[in-house]
Amino acid sequence: MQEMSSTPADVVVIGAGIVGVMTALELQQSGRSVLLIDRDGPASGCSFGNGGGIGPNTCIPFALPGILRQIPKWYLDPDGPVIVNPGWVLRSFPWIWRWLLSSRESDARRSAKAMQYLYEGCLDSYRSVLGSVLSADLLREQGYLYVYESETPGRGEIFAMALRRELGIPFRQIGSAELREMEPALSPVFRRATLLPGNGHTTNPKRLVDALFERFRTAGGRFSRAEVTGFATENGELCGLTTPEGAVPLRQVVLCAGVWSGGLAGKLGVRVPLVAERGYHVTYRDSPIRLNHKIMNGSRGFGATSMETGLQITGTVELADIAMPPNWDRTEALTRMAEKMFVAPLEGERSRWMGGRPSLPDSLPVLDRSPRFGNAFLNFGHSHWGLCGAPRSARLVADMILGRPLPTALGAYAWVRFK
Repeated sequence: MQEMSSTPADVVVIGAGIVGVMTALELQQSGRSVLLIDRDGPASGCSFGNGGGIGPNTCIPFALPGILRQIPKWYLDPDGPVIVNPGWVLRSFPWIWRWLLSSRESDARRSAKAMQYLYEGCLDSYRSVLGSVLSADLLREQGYLYVYESETPGRGEIFAMALRRELGIPFRQIGSAELREMEPALSPVFRRATLLPGNGHTTNPKRLVDALFERFRTAGGRFSRAEVTGFATENGELCGLTTPEGAVPLRQVVLCAGVWSGGLAGKLGVRVPLVAERGYHVTYRDSPIRLNHKIMNGSRGFGATSMETGLQITGTVELADIAMPPNWDRTEALTRMAEKMFVAPLEGERSRWMGGRPSLPDSLPVLDRSPRFGNAFLNFGHSHWGLCGAPRSARLVADMILGRPLPTALGAYAWVRFK
């Protein structure tokens, strides 16, 4: 744990993933002194190994109409895009039930609208903070390309297209011939694709967070490596954090601890169905396969991206306790599926990774104030879209802390939606 002044910062931010770092930067740029605290250091969780997607034109929640008939496969197919860890089967039912409720058309539409609002302008926000040189180095904007093996779309895909039309999200249907020209490395197994222009990705999620963290430190931000275990109160008011190394005094606090936020949020009077939606990646260093877009395999539920670290195959969902050991069979399943995706064989030194996405059933985060302590704020639960949602989430929470006018759209992210 690094040395800390006995004088509390104006705001303590718990969590140094992309959401926490962007929140710390936003508050710092608004004139507040900030202490950022994390048990493992910057970008040590999902911000290290995610698929890198930064999509201002993203609006499709994970729960869509038609998922009910898919759920039996989650419990039975070990190679499916979504599985439930056998040790978590009984505990999964309440969350799956809420997920089903979120898949109703009216609920999915509300989530889509709230996602669009939260992710709008996210690429431009990163460019503004990073500056032109780092932006050119770390960001790409070729668009997302969803590729499909089937000739006709299924129910969920049709609904997703309808949502995009309703919300004015640009997209274009691509035939097999044009797809071959756009991405010659892809296998002919893909019959069609959907292009979402205006979306992009980072070439290295870890290095992106590190660059933003360095901006924070250079501007005078303080950082401490410590595990937050609870909160200290005095006369009914929140006055500090508890850690194994001792107490950390505070004036205001923002909880941005990703998948670890659930237990701490409970101590702030907030109970939400936050789970570890565990994702995996396999990276082939020095792979000869080069992709021109960020590719989403819409038929199999995973993605492929050319990054500076190599060809990264990312995705699938495993519902499990975050403390369970990694299920490396999931990376083998990713490898088997990826081998069918390209015209060339997968080559290069292979590495693998697992991380827990902090997921709520409706695909939306919690952006709110604690009902128990007026100086505690919540910013967690961004699921697959932390890079997309971090900039505006940070701005909205900073607006709450600074007493600025708040948009009516903020109600979509209130924790009470789960009461």
